[in-house]
This record gives sequence, C-alpha cells and structure tokens, in this order.
Amino acid sequence: MLSQRRAAQAWGVSRARLQRAINGGKLSILADGTIDPAEMLRVFGEAVGGSPSGSVEPLGPPMSHPHETALQAEIKALRAALAAKDEVIAAKDRNLDDLRQALTL
Repeated sequence: MLSQRRAAQAWGVSRARLQRAINGGKLSILADGTIDPAEMLRVFGEAVGGSPSGSVEPLGPPMSHPHETALQAEIKALRAALAAKDEVIAAKDRNLDDLRQALTL
C-alpha cells in the first residue's frame, strides 16, 4: 500500500488532483488513508515514477496475481510447443528442399 504522497509522486499527479479523485469517489482509499497501487493503476494508468530526481523508484515488491504461477507455467508450455512446431516446420522445409533437388537431377 502507498501513502497518498508516494502514490502522487509515483504516478506524477499533484496531491490536489489525487484529493479531487478521492473526494469525487473516483479513487478508493483504505481506512488508514493509504492507496492500493491497483487503484492508482485503474484510475491513472501506469506509474511514471515521479521522484524528484527523475529516476524511477520501485514501488515495493512486485504484486502477484493468485494465478501468476499457473500462467507462467502455461506460458512456458506454450513456448515449448511453439519451439517444437518451429522445428517440425524447419524439418519439413529441409525435406521439401531435398525433394526439389532430387527432382532437378
């Protein structure tokens, strides 16, 4: 969770704009006054990392989705399947080249 000051910095919005979004009901805050980064993302889009030095600071540990591990496993399996299909296509292309050469002899 982010303080309102840190959220405003990270998203490059003024504290006044942040307060207007909160007061207008556009942006939800927690009971302790902090803001969930997902709420900031929903309302203001991607963070720009507005630190005074201009460098982008990490907002903390990466947020993980409950299904992230399953999604990563699926991505890995799909990449492997794609690589296998690429190899099959390459083998077929080599076979076609061999057949074309045999026909021209």
